Order: sequence, then structure tokens, then C-alpha cells
Amino acid sequence: MQQIDCRNDWKTRGGLTLAIAIIALSLNGCHWAGTYFEKKEPLLFSGTVEQQETRVGSKVGGRVVEVLVQEGESVEAGQPMVKFEVSELAALLAQAEARAEQQALRLTKLESGSRREEKAQAKAAAESLRATLDAVRNWPRQEETAQARASVLAAEADRDNLRIVFQRLQKLRETGDVSQQELDGARYRLDQSLARVEIEKRRLELLLHGSRPEEIRAAEERYRQAQESERLVIAGPRSEEIADARAQLAEARARVDQIRIQLNEGTVIAPARSIIELLPVRPGDLLAPGQIVARLLEEGRVWVRIYVPEPRLGEVKVGQQVQIRIDTFPDRSFRGSIEQINSQGEFTPRNIQSRDERNHQVFGVKIHIEDSSGVIKSGMAAEVTIGQGVSMVSPGPSPSSRTGNGSPQPPFTGSTLDTRLN
Repeated sequence: MQQIDCRNDWKTRGGLTLAIAIIALSLNGCHWAGTYFEKKEPLLFSGTVEQQETRVGSKVGGRVVEVLVQEGESVEAGQPMVKFEVSELAALLAQAEARAEQQALRLTKLESGSRREEKAQAKAAAESLRATLDAVRNWPRQEETAQARASVLAAEADRDNLRIVFQRLQKLRETGDVSQQELDGARYRLDQSLARVEIEKRRLELLLHGSRPEEIRAAEERYRQAQESERLVIAGPRSEEIADARAQLAEARARVDQIRIQLNEGTVIAPARSIIELLPVRPGDLLAPGQIVARLLEEGRVWVRIYVPEPRLGEVKVGQQVQIRIDTFPDRSFRGSIEQINSQGEFTPRNIQSRDERNHQVFGVKIHIEDSSGVIKSGMAAEVTIGQGVSMVSPGPSPSSRTGNGSPQPPFTGSTLDTRLN
């Protein structure tokens, strides 16, 4: 009969017991840490493809003169599509540009100040009026007074001579030696000489009195005005005048920019690479400002909108990658990403009473579709798959850790295992 070494058997059983205890403690620790892994099924939703729609028009409107594209045609960003008649705006632009040029020249003139010739002219005018003032103050000159006195003496001598002649003829008329006509002629010349003497005397008196005070004041005022004008010319324009000229130039240029913008509105262009879905205008049509000219579908801007029930909303995040299948292409799948989740839910009925009825509350989710080939069209049916794999949850003690009466089992310990094995 073979003998069994009890010491070796005890060692073998003890090692096995220790290994089982370590495994049990590891499993028990993970469970009581409150975390375990649960496999998640992917979410599957249905939706309809939508595409970015752009409605274009003109802010000025008018008569259509040319339609450059057709419905269904693909256009690039900035490509002209419809042109309006803009001859009136072109004339307004020319007028506004001329006005702006005029204001620019005026501003340049003011900033440059007075020219050298203008300063010299103002100085000469002031000097001329100063000389005039001196002449008025010093009037009359001695030469003029002496000449006036000489004129008085000459007039008196002529008067005396004509008086003697008249007296002689008057005596001869009494004897009948001269006619009455000769006597009358002598009287007329005498009267003229008397008047001349009076005129020359008045002229001499005027010279002797000099210039009148009001004449001197008037000359002084003209000279003062000339001096002020000279100072203004030298000083140049005021800063307020330059600022006003700058403001008027800015206003004129703004008017030019405004008309140019209106001219640009005379041509309707595509804002982005798009497909023309609707273009109901023809040459000769008269459109009001702001009226829609064409409806475009922007290429590359396609998405599908789905509605996720409220209990599954936590599994959906912005930026999350998804897979999309289109009924038209059953053998292909397209990549997409969630770019928007509505912040407010929609539900039916409105009053949620039970947990099952919460499934009726949904949140709209917008998913961008990556379609570089441009084969996906608006209105196509699509199926969206979101998420796939496992996730960690913390539901509390698992059913396997509960006893028959429903209370949690205590964690395994090394002594318990030893007892059971022994």
C-alpha cells in the first residue's frame, strides 16, 4: 500500500485555497466598487435629408435685362446670374464722383493756405488805400491852392475888362453908333465873366477848408478793411473751415460708396457654390426691391434631422460620429457628425405621467452629412446609426450578489473560502 505524504497534500490544498481567495476578493472588490460593463446596442433612427437653401435677390430691383443661368445649373461662388438695368444709377454715380472731386479740391485748397500772389495782392491793396487816406488827410496841396488863387485873379481881370467894354458900347448905343445886338452881346459876356469869378472863388474856398471829416472817416474805414483782409489772407483758412471741408468730402465719398453698392446690387450673384433650384424671372420682368429672384441649394451643406427619445438622449453628443445610409444607395454608407441638439424637447401627449410615456418626448438632432461627391439630394430618406460597443454603468449591487431573500451578500473573505474548502 502506497503512503501519502500529508505534508505535501496540505501544501497543495493550501496553495489552491489561497489562489481561489485572491480571485474571489478581486471579483468582489470590483463589484462593490459600484462599476461593471454593459454592452450597448447601436441607436437606429430614420429621417429625411435636407439641404441649405438660399434665396437671393436685389435690394434695388428694377427691370431685368439679362438672365445668365438656368434652373438646375451649378454655379460657383460670385458667379453672376441675373442683371438689372442700372443706367440711372450709373449717372448718379458720375455726379457723386464729380461732387466728391470738387470737395477734395476745395479741401486741398484750404489746407494749402493762401498763395504768395494772393498775399502780395492783399498787401498792395492795403498800401493803395493807405495812400488814398494820406491824400484825403493832406488835401489840398499848396500847388492846388496857388492855382485856384490864380484862377480867381484871372477871372476877375477878365470880368473888369468885359465891364469896361460893356460901358463903352452902352454910350455908343445912346448916340446910335452901335446896334442893340452888339450891346446885348457885350452884356452876355460880362454876365459870364461874373459867374466864372464866383465859381473860382467857391473853388478856392473849398480848397482852403480842406477835406471834410466824413471823407476822412470813410477813407480810414476802407484802409482798415484792407488791413483786415491782408491779415486774413496771410493767416489762411480757419481750422473750422478745414474741418467742415473734410466732413463734406467724407459725406460726398460716402454717397459715392452708397451708389456703388446699389450698382453692385444691379447684378445678382451666387453667394456660394450651389445648384439653382428655382429661377422664375425673364428679361424684361420688372421686380420690386427685395423681391426673391432665385432659390439655390448650397452644395456640401446637406444634413438629416432625427428625433431622439428622452431616455436615450444621454447617448448622443455634439461632434459624435455617425453612419448614414440612403435608400437610393443601399450598398454605400456615409459618414456624418452631430452638429446640433435642440435644447427643448417635443412630446406627445404634453402631460407625461409614466416612465413609458417619457419615450414620447423627443429632442431634434441635426446631423451633417459628409458628401464630397454631391450625390445626396434634399428629400431623400436616410437611416442614421449612432453608437456601438460597451459602456460602464453603476447600477448598485448585481443580482448575483444578493441572497435568496433579496438582501446583499457580504463580500467574500479568505477565511470563508478556507472554511468552505476545508
